Amino acid sequence: MVNKIYPWQSEQWSHITKQYHDDTLPHAFLFTGLKGIGKLHFAHSLVAFLLCEDKKSSQACGECKQCRLTIAQTHPDFRLTEPEDGGRIIKVDAIRSLVEFFTLSSLQGGQKITILCPAEALNNNAANALLKTLEEPAGHSLIILISHSAGKLLPTIRSRCQVIDFDTPSPKLAREWLKGSFDGETVPSEAELTALLNLSFNAPLKAKEYASLNALAENNQMLDELASLLKNDCLASTVSNRWDDDLFSLRLAWMLRWLEIILKLRMTGDEVEIQGQHGEKMMRYLAEKCSEQQLLSLYRESLTQYRLFLGSSNPNKVLTFEYLLFQWLKLMT
Repeated sequence: MVNKIYPWQSEQWSHITKQYHDDTLPHAFLFTGLKGIGKLHFAHSLVAFLLCEDKKSSQACGECKQCRLTIAQTHPDFRLTEPEDGGRIIKVDAIRSLVEFFTLSSLQGGQKITILCPAEALNNNAANALLKTLEEPAGHSLIILISHSAGKLLPTIRSRCQVIDFDTPSPKLAREWLKGSFDGETVPSEAELTALLNLSFNAPLKAKEYASLNALAENNQMLDELASLLKNDCLASTVSNRWDDDLFSLRLAWMLRWLEIILKLRMTGDEVEIQGQHGEKMMRYLAEKCSEQQLLSLYRESLTQYRLFLGSSNPNKVLTFEYLLFQWLKLMT
């Protein structure tokens, strides 16, 4: 067997494999959902299943020639399309190359498949070129788009794909998987598991990544620095300079998460997520002191900056953090 799916993906797997057995597969899928829940892993599992020539019910055998090529990442009828050289954009040349890939005959006599991830990384020219391929699909081909933010895609692209939504797993299932994923490693404490899942929006794979990055300690230090800033014990410029590193996008995501916790307490009184949270005292104070309008305004500003970073622009990291930290300081006036 190859690429076993995660336990929270069984419903989607059953749906798609039934379509395969009923010969009703579409020419394009769009997998949507939060980043860190295993959509790309699921897509690779589906590719292995579809290319396998000796399927075992609804799983790839892992042993046939096609499976060996897939496992070795050398299958000539599969292509992974993603931003080049660590960039954030999928350019039109990549889509033109993909179009050429689909026009050629299958080298193994089966289906030709691509995974395109993340779909929101397509620039305008690339999206329009892809749209033409979706409108006039080549013979026995399949395009699997993966999106962490499907609202950014052209409506015409979404409408030409069969959309498969991937929800985050239940807290119980996410916790069980995360706890069992530390094979041969030190398992975090129950409190740390809770904090990791809270920080990752309950996305288990993202939580596991955070554990490997020692993200909890960094998140906690950021909260301490923000508390010091709000008490005028340090300067925004000092904090923003320290935050200017490779964790930039994660730091922005964590700031959004803090605001969500504060907003939830302010608007609903729900204390489940804030109890035991590092920085709890500060968050409770802000939830009580600030209006919903103030907090929502800061959330929108933070989200805008986060999206700018994820897009094609290259914002100044230090200035971005300085700007946001000054917005946090306004909450104290």
